[in-house]
Amino acid sequence: MTTKEAVLQYLREHIGEAISGEKMALELNKSRTTIWKAIQSLKKEGYTIDSTTNKGYTLSENNDVLSDKEILQELINLHHPIEWHIQTMECTTSTNDLAKNYANQHSTTPAIFISEEQTAGRGRLGRVFVSPAKTGLYISLCLFPTAPMEDLSLITCATAVAYLETIKQLTDKSLDIKWVNDLFYREKKVGGILTEVISDFESQQVQALIVGIGINLIDSPQSFPEELHSIVGSIFSSKEEYNDSSFNRNHFIAQFLEKWIFYYQNLSKREFISTYKEHSNVIGKFVNVFEGSQTYSAYAKDIDENGHLIVEKEDSSLHTLSYGEVSIRTK
Repeated sequence: MTTKEAVLQYLREHIGEAISGEKMALELNKSRTTIWKAIQSLKKEGYTIDSTTNKGYTLSENNDVLSDKEILQELINLHHPIEWHIQTMECTTSTNDLAKNYANQHSTTPAIFISEEQTAGRGRLGRVFVSPAKTGLYISLCLFPTAPMEDLSLITCATAVAYLETIKQLTDKSLDIKWVNDLFYREKKVGGILTEVISDFESQQVQALIVGIGINLIDSPQSFPEELHSIVGSIFSSKEEYNDSSFNRNHFIAQFLEKWIFYYQNLSKREFISTYKEHSNVIGKFVNVFEGSQTYSAYAKDIDENGHLIVEKEDSSLHTLSYGEVSIRTK
């Protein structure tokens, strides 16, 4: 453990309490100068540490710095059943690409990659997923599943439910799902899910499952192209609302993983489908359907136990969508 990590751990153990540099140096068997340098380094990383003459250093209870160690500790506290390789970062090209590279290293340990910014984020069908700095959270999970493909095909639905349930638990905000992979709040998109697989052509077996999740946390119109302003929203309307909420990203990730892994390990039970349907913002609406090279209008009637969208075409025939996408018709 580095001096910086030891200082942070010590401050966490005495959170909200003023600890003198002299006492900390004595307890950690370091010089006061070394302690001071570690404090300055932690402040640069974003930790809120108050320094008061004759009293010492106080770590604020509301620190929101991404930390693999904090996420791991949260998971330990939850008695989480999975051991993850966790990597956090300020910026990367794409967390899904990091997950793919990890999968190709032949590791068998599940991994999670978390970034505050992506410079080459991707959505479905090769679209760009705008991922600006300091406003969102971009997460990719990499696992090596043994479940049958028919169950794995439900992972996007399960991920959406774990996502909205965690947001509801921590913020009391209720999200909607646009089939199949978009999350909406107040009729604006606040998140998306991109599921990819690495498979063996000969054996037809899935070698690795990659699940990417993008979350818009803080409203930042200037960070998005103008054509997206009427479409893209955020969980919190401003930085002030975000700070006042005491929302902690490390805590969110741990809570999300706890829900997600439960659904992942019980995909065949499909317990999340009812919640997925309840939060659908397309059922009961007229939609435009984009299915392969076909585009047509339809009425969204239901979502079945496999997460497929059942639509009624203009000729009154029913059709089940297992892939493709829809957009809600405005008139």
